[in-house]
Amino acid sequence: MKMAKKLLALVLTGVMAMSVLTGCGSTASRQATGKLEGMLKEANPKATVEVGSETLANMAIDAATENGKLQTPASAKSSIRTALQNAKKDEYVWYTYFKAEGKNETDKAQEISKVVLTKDGKAINSSEVLNAYSLNSKGYKPGDEFVLSMKEFTIGTGKDAVDYVMVVVTCKAVEVSK
Repeated sequence: MKMAKKLLALVLTGVMAMSVLTGCGSTASRQATGKLEGMLKEANPKATVEVGSETLANMAIDAATENGKLQTPASAKSSIRTALQNAKKDEYVWYTYFKAEGKNETDKAQEISKVVLTKDGKAINSSEVLNAYSLNSKGYKPGDEFVLSMKEFTIGTGKDAVDYVMVVVTCKAVEVSK
């Protein structure tokens, strides 16, 4: 019986260690999430932001880069839009990327909030989300629960290296009450 308890304790310790090691997002992502949530709460007191996996940010990075170089802004925008629209058809999606140099977590959160909160920050797939719910004649809008996927990446090498941050924010659609 004692051996079974020790074995169970060891297994549970292993499970807990794995859950810590596979936690979503980096420390920078978690810090930016807290700052972003505060900024979003100014516009929507019910807003929450969670750190998601880096999967969507990695997809956007892959779409925006070619042979280790950043595509032209127009090409990157088109490639990122296509990649993210195909990844999330039932959630609103916003993205941005910017140079990381000299930006603290508050600066990063401000860059992200500009995309999510401004009129020009309409989700890249607004019409697709609405089409996904087109069988229902009711209106839909972004909800209060946002998920942040953020990843730093480097373009170039040596003294020519430039660090960027890729950010993707998603939010489920909620029905507009009339």
